[in-house]
Amino acid sequence: MTPMLMLSRAWRLGVVFAVFCLWFVFPQFASAQDASGSSDAVQPLRIRADIDAPRPITIVEAIELARRNYPSIKTSTLKADAAREGITQAKTAYLPRADFMFDENYGTANNITGFLAPQNIVPNISGVVKSSNSFLGGFGFTSGALVSWEPFDFGLRKAQVSAARSQTTQLQTQIAVTQLDVESRAADAFLSVLAAQQVVKAAQSKVDRFNVFLETIRVLTHKELKAKTDEYLAEAELVRAKDELIAAEQNYKIAVAALIKWTGLSVDTVEALPGALLKDAPTSYFTVADPRMHPQALAQRATIDLIHAKKHVLDRTYAPKFYLRLPVYARGTSFNPDLSLNFREGYYPTTFNYAISALVLFPAMDIFQLKAQRRAEYKNELSERSRYDEILLNLKEQNARSRAMIEGAVRIAANAPIKIKASQEAANSVRIRYRYQLASVNDVAIDEQLLTQSEVEYATAQLQVWRALLSAAVARGDMRPFIESVSRASAGGK
Repeated sequence: MTPMLMLSRAWRLGVVFAVFCLWFVFPQFASAQDASGSSDAVQPLRIRADIDAPRPITIVEAIELARRNYPSIKTSTLKADAAREGITQAKTAYLPRADFMFDENYGTANNITGFLAPQNIVPNISGVVKSSNSFLGGFGFTSGALVSWEPFDFGLRKAQVSAARSQTTQLQTQIAVTQLDVESRAADAFLSVLAAQQVVKAAQSKVDRFNVFLETIRVLTHKELKAKTDEYLAEAELVRAKDELIAAEQNYKIAVAALIKWTGLSVDTVEALPGALLKDAPTSYFTVADPRMHPQALAQRATIDLIHAKKHVLDRTYAPKFYLRLPVYARGTSFNPDLSLNFREGYYPTTFNYAISALVLFPAMDIFQLKAQRRAEYKNELSERSRYDEILLNLKEQNARSRAMIEGAVRIAANAPIKIKASQEAANSVRIRYRYQLASVNDVAIDEQLLTQSEVEYATAQLQVWRALLSAAVARGDMRPFIESVSRASAGGK
């Protein structure tokens, strides 16, 4: 036996032995492989179905999801929380101020008699005056603390705290405005999805009817009872109906995308459950609310209060400032009184002092700047008050418009069954007339278009009433009556 053959046989035996050891030590590998092999035919299909299945939601759930997930509501809430911290920050002005310092330096001690204006470039030198200059330096040590407190300020700090509270209130009222806007848009997007669904159904029905009509024409054409031109016209109308179906499906997908956006869901598609929204909608109006209690009006009122608080701060700014100060400090130096050097000192404090002082400052010339600022705030306040009046007028107009929308939608919904019945009879009649050569393909197409339009209007008539009720809830500034109406309708107790 050759060495190469012996080496090959030994390698094969080693591989078989290694596989046997792995199977013996890790038997779960084999069982896991068998389990996965037995479930491959079923499990992936079930998982894929779970992934592709649209999430069903109702309009109440859509509103709740929008309130909980939409980023702009979170943004407004976080801004209000940040402003609330501003109140705590404003209150810290009541606390005394404490400053600490430490300085170790090396320099000369040449000093002269004379005035040195306060500035930040040339340092002040303390000590005796010497007629000659010496460039021998020594060490100096300085450490100290200064505690200062403003015992009273003529109401300035209180006004600043009030302004911080007004800022917080203004941002908190803005949360309600944002929440109302997001919830109403989510509800409107839900109604748009339902309306798009009905349009798709009507377009599909039109395609089905034209398919049947085209087959009828082909039979009649084959029997030479109709001209070939009629078949071509019917095919063209069928293609147009299919195009309308494609456009309806496109609009439905766009409406679903908008609903997913406003609800903040991380899914590809959703299924809007109509519940009772396609049935008879309530015809009663919501109670009239005071427009001054609308979130937009309250937010604007808070904006006016904030400007008024800023004016109050300016009024309290022009006043003397009183400070109580307590400096405590220690110094050390390498220079002796005769300016000779002692390098054993200058690294630590050797002289200690303290003092208590009362300081009064009055920035008299600030009055011109403060007056200009106050005039600007006064103009801002007038502007915001005008905006407040405009908001009240808009809310009154929205309330009146929503009531007109409800009344009109209810009356149109009452006429919808009559209209669709007449359209169906007209469509059936024109098909019969066509068979007896009393009508053309164009006549059939016109009646089919009217029937499709009537089907859409009939299917969405109640949705228009709900949309008008939603508009009334927005004008009222409260979504709760709308949600309660939907819940009662779903429970069968309108």
